Amino acid sequence: MITPAEIRQKALKLFSSGKLLQAELQVNELFPWTVAFRKPNASQQLNDFTAIRGWIEALKRQSAETTDSGYQIRYKVLKHRQLGEQRLPDQIVFPTRDGLLRFIHKMLDFKQLVALASTSIDRYPTLHDWICAKPQQFMKHQEYWPQLFAVCEYFVEHPQPNCYIRELGIQGIDSKFIEQHRGILSDLLDRLLAPEAISAIADGSTLHRFERRYGLKYQEPLIRLRLLDSMLNPLPLLDDLSLPLSQLAQWQVPCDKVFITENKINGLSFPHQDDSIVIFGLGYGVDSLAKLSWLNTKELFYWGDIDTHGFSILSRLRGYFPEAKALMMDESTLKQLSHLCVEEPEKSRCTHVLKNLSVAEEALYQYLQLGHQRLEQERVPMQHVVKILRQL
Repeated sequence: MITPAEIRQKALKLFSSGKLLQAELQVNELFPWTVAFRKPNASQQLNDFTAIRGWIEALKRQSAETTDSGYQIRYKVLKHRQLGEQRLPDQIVFPTRDGLLRFIHKMLDFKQLVALASTSIDRYPTLHDWICAKPQQFMKHQEYWPQLFAVCEYFVEHPQPNCYIRELGIQGIDSKFIEQHRGILSDLLDRLLAPEAISAIADGSTLHRFERRYGLKYQEPLIRLRLLDSMLNPLPLLDDLSLPLSQLAQWQVPCDKVFITENKINGLSFPHQDDSIVIFGLGYGVDSLAKLSWLNTKELFYWGDIDTHGFSILSRLRGYFPEAKALMMDESTLKQLSHLCVEEPEKSRCTHVLKNLSVAEEALYQYLQLGHQRLEQERVPMQHVVKILRQL
């Protein structure tokens, strides 16, 4: 048997779902709105007669019958074998939206919501469909909607500003506000900006997605590399460099070979190689190398762990550089150094289908998925590394 408090909760849920706002903006009629509830059956009527009488009285006290607002109780006369005719609640109905809003004390809140939505739609009509599709999102952010709106207006007037968030200079808006609300701002800007003001993100990476999409500067990842041949050094003793990605993209390093290794210590200790450099410490960050188009002109090697994630990173790298070769990531190396292997925990193993492996690499990848072996690159003896490099 539903109580007035439960009716109130259902009405509040209807309000918080955004359906009232949605109906107002779409000129849809939701009312009369009926509250679903379980009715007492014949057995309950007999056994709980007094409780049912009390329940009906409690419903009446907070209904429109008593308070001139809120819900109406619609009765149905039922014939009971022992009790005779019984007049019991059959429907609980809110005839009007305003009656429901007064019942849950949300009339003022609703009027403010409608006014805020209407003002926004008048300024940008494309927001109508967004608010109707996502009324809860709009309601969730109504407290600081004017600030969100101010940010959107700035980008509409200054598309692709080519500056840091810190430099935008929107009155009353600090950089932390924008950083904390990237999600909702992205949702809005995608609808308000012209297509040419939104940059497509080709690599699929979520890193700095907001800044890249809307033409902002951002702190670029630093790519660390070592020049393995002193003849490549731009200055004496300068062989260990960390450069912003955009700067490295413009530096055509005059080398023949490029080695990429995941482990930092391996990068720092990588042996001398003529006309070669080593890039290291990226892990799954190899996506960033996609911007180094000059890598396509080099002989490219990737050396990672012989484990499922090592092959996942190799496959990922080949998505950008199909000619990249695996280094010391084969069955022969695994067998030769099997005494140095450790266990790769089953829960942390990569199980994705990898598209860019050779037949032999795919077979080894599947073997590693089923087994427990893992040969970490830092466990490979340096004399073995030197021997393999001499064969290149």
